[in-house]
Amino acid sequence: MARIALTRDKIVQATIELAGKIGLSNVSFPRLAEYFGIKAPSLYNHFKNMEEVRVATAVYLQKELNYELTHAMVGLTPLAALRAYAESYKRFAEKYEAVYELINVIHQTNNGELEYLAKENIRLVRRSLENFHLSEEENFHISRMFRSTLHGFITLTQLGYFRQSGSISKEESFTYMVDHLLSRLDNPENI
Repeated sequence: MARIALTRDKIVQATIELAGKIGLSNVSFPRLAEYFGIKAPSLYNHFKNMEEVRVATAVYLQKELNYELTHAMVGLTPLAALRAYAESYKRFAEKYEAVYELINVIHQTNNGELEYLAKENIRLVRRSLENFHLSEEENFHISRMFRSTLHGFITLTQLGYFRQSGSISKEESFTYMVDHLLSRLDNPENI
């Protein structure tokens, strides 16, 4: 049997793939070892435990999310950039549905890189909101509201709450939600 050139990145990618097949909570060193056709102790050369694998996967996801968001928003008007953020965030969550929960492990990890990356993704919203001449407090509240609404919609969707209901699809509801949130910014008197 040929030796596999195992790396941290390959283990992270395998974690994402396995999570899609067996669920994140079932990904373990024995399952990863089986995936690679190796013995589980070989994984200890790269990670101390599964918690480290989960944190490395979360870092990877935050980097990917930042890349997706930044590229979706670049060169757009502030309102269009916020819409692009919402749509890109939703696509990202759908692509990484099996590991999406790892986006939210920041405060449980003590990982500086993960915290920095998460703050960068928040800054993308805050920078766009600065163009609406809001007070610092308004910017802060609207940023929280915007991100919380996106996360809530995505989480409820992943839990199965927005299945087709009559003639209204979850995509239509998402668009309506984003339009409604952003319409408030178009008219400063509404804020």
